Amino acid sequence: MTSLPPVSETPLRQIALRLAHFVKPHRWGLVLTVLAYIGAAATEPLIPKLIETVFGKGFGKESFAVWWVPVVLIGLYALRGLFSFLGQYLFNWTLSRTVMDFRAALLDSLLRADARVFTSLQPGTAVTKVVNDPQQILQLLGNTVINLLRDGLPAIAMLVYLFYLNWQLTLLSMITTPVMAVVVRKLNQRVRQMGSRTYDAQLHLVNKVDDVTRAWRVVRSFDAAEHERESFGQLAKEVQRNSLKTTAAGALTQPLSQFIMSIGLSVIICLALVQARDANTGVGEFAAFVFALGLLSSRLRHLSDLTQPINTALVVARGCLSLMDMPQEVDTGTGEMVNCHGHVEMQDVTLRYPGAERPALDGLTLDFKAGQTTALVGSSGAGKSSIVHLLLAFGQPDAGRILMDGTDTHSLKKASLRRQFAVVSQDIVLFDASVADNIAYAQPRDEARLEQALRAAHLWDFAQTLPQGVDTMVGANGSKLSGGQRQRLAIARALYKDAPIWVFDEATSALDTESERAVQQALEQWQGRKTLIVIAHRLSTIRSADAIHVMGNGRVIESGSHDELLARDGAYAAMVRAQNGE
Repeated sequence: MTSLPPVSETPLRQIALRLAHFVKPHRWGLVLTVLAYIGAAATEPLIPKLIETVFGKGFGKESFAVWWVPVVLIGLYALRGLFSFLGQYLFNWTLSRTVMDFRAALLDSLLRADARVFTSLQPGTAVTKVVNDPQQILQLLGNTVINLLRDGLPAIAMLVYLFYLNWQLTLLSMITTPVMAVVVRKLNQRVRQMGSRTYDAQLHLVNKVDDVTRAWRVVRSFDAAEHERESFGQLAKEVQRNSLKTTAAGALTQPLSQFIMSIGLSVIICLALVQARDANTGVGEFAAFVFALGLLSSRLRHLSDLTQPINTALVVARGCLSLMDMPQEVDTGTGEMVNCHGHVEMQDVTLRYPGAERPALDGLTLDFKAGQTTALVGSSGAGKSSIVHLLLAFGQPDAGRILMDGTDTHSLKKASLRRQFAVVSQDIVLFDASVADNIAYAQPRDEARLEQALRAAHLWDFAQTLPQGVDTMVGANGSKLSGGQRQRLAIARALYKDAPIWVFDEATSALDTESERAVQQALEQWQGRKTLIVIAHRLSTIRSADAIHVMGNGRVIESGSHDELLARDGAYAAMVRAQNGE
């Protein structure tokens, strides 16, 4: 069984580089964002410079007109606001397109994933990773980058100004930096550890909600609501516990950083006062230095809050990108199937699933002749569905080969091979779209062809009663339809495709007798023109088949027409008697 790689394996640095790959096509938006924030940061040192001028000259004999002070101050803040707006707008322009590309890449990986992946991948997990995670990741990193540009660039500008005012004191103020770095690093390790646990716990919670939503009938029929509440409560408590620990570790970062910073700031102010008195420095210069140092401290305090969202984003990204690392479907075929006649042969095919005690198919040889109806019957586990699995190249046989019109299917491109089949499975899957869109799925819409398929599936009269006719939405997986209507809609979709080979795997099991007979008559009209492969437990649906193969333990144990097999009085005849209650 193939599963997603554990989220704890990939280094965060590698995750960051992979995320940067999605930003690269939109890098000019990022460049313009940085330039806008540089413009905003350039106004930062001008404010303490204005303070120095006001305190240095505004109260002396060489005073100046007071009116220009508010003009300059308001102008500086207006200019900063304009640059900040442009920076944030340009950055969100870049971010939204990056999210779109990220989601598209994740969905593409899901579409190309190996069939074995879907045996372990929960739908809820896939939805979270494709839809929610990219937005959360890039929103967290985006806010961090915005804060970094908004506070980091002004901090650099202010630091340069402080060195200009008094390089000795400014250099001395940096002694707290190594201490802060050590503290923040230790806390980051804790945040990353707890963040990984929180992410895994949240996925388990998503899967639980997905299970309850899909299986609501089973839950209620078993009166299992209390059981599901308890199970959900345990998972939710685990999420809450890990989330609280992550928050606690992250919340310590700012107060500890501020405490260390306050010690350094206190020392610097005292030394600045002593130096100012000894050197008889003017009050304007001292006020400018203290004010600038305060602005720098404020900016640095904001920057100390950036580590937690970065760690959270990278942890989520690690789990999200594991979807891209899923095994992809291998397609070594190069040939194209043109003008397929529908003749399929399976020669000595053996298939064993991983961990199985015996093979699902054991040296199976079958011949599905073009234009004929071939029925496969047998008990559950006899290998009937495994045949469909191999015919559609969802897996490869361990031995033997499969031919289509004499061509080994292994040499054909999988897309070309699958275009030759129209399949109706016993597990009906419909899309949250209209009746027409479900029938003409991935094909051009043709009204005449659509009506023909609906009539053949005994669904046309029903479609006319719907509020918007064939344009009526059917709901998630056809939730607005009955079981029989869902199955007839899936049959209509296969009929619309008009492929040379039709596979019906228990396609009429949910239909009433009248609807089943109507569909059966429609299929009989295509006999001689289509290759029909019918898997059925209800033997009444296959009486007119050209050939019936009875399967058991991955092999054919009987073959013949309905009458021939009854006359033989073997396994098939016993199955007929059992269904007739004899």
